[in-house]
Amino acid sequence: MGSQRTLWAGRTALLLAGLLAALLQRCTASCPEKELEDREEEANIVLTGTVDEIINMDPVHNTYSCKVRVWRYLKGKGDVNREILLDGGNKLMIGGFGNPGICDNQVATGDTRIFFLNPAPESMGPEHKNELMLNSSLMRITLRNLEDVEHCVEVEGIAVWKHFKISAELESVGAFAREEALLMEKC
Repeated sequence: MGSQRTLWAGRTALLLAGLLAALLQRCTASCPEKELEDREEEANIVLTGTVDEIINMDPVHNTYSCKVRVWRYLKGKGDVNREILLDGGNKLMIGGFGNPGICDNQVATGDTRIFFLNPAPESMGPEHKNELMLNSSLMRITLRNLEDVEHCVEVEGIAVWKHFKISAELESVGAFAREEALLMEKC
C-alpha cells in the first residue's frame, strides 16, 4: 500500500514538473517584439487601413497578401507612388502576412490595423514590384495606440528639425566667432 502511494506521488510530481517545464518554455518562447520607436523608425510607411481582400495565399509557406483600403498615412505618404496605388488610389497591396519573423501577422477581411511597411525588395521578383511588405507586427486601432504611433512619428520629425536648427545656429555662431577673432587680430 505504501509503495503504491509513493509511486502515485512520484508520478504526480513528474507530471507537475513536466507541465511546469512546458509552461515555462511557452512563456520564454513568446515572440520578441521591438520597441515601438524602433519599429516606426525602421518602417518607411506607417498607415491605418482595413483589409478588403486576402489574396495570393501560399500554402507551402503559409503566407499571403492583402488588398488594404488606406484610411490615413501617419508616415511616408510621399513614398507611395501612383504605380503602387490600386482601385482609384485608396488601396494598396500589402504582403508578408503569415511571416513567422513577425509576431502579430495575421488578419481577416474587415480587420482595421496600423501597418508598418517597407517596399518589397527587388529580390522578391517582379510579381511583388508594386507591393508593400509588413516590416513589423500589426497594431490594433485604439486611441492609445494611435497616440503612441503619432507621438513616435512627431518626435522623429521634431528631432530632425531641431538637429538642423541647432546645426544652423552653431554654424552661424561659428561664423560670428571667426569674424570676432579676425577683428581681435587686427586690433
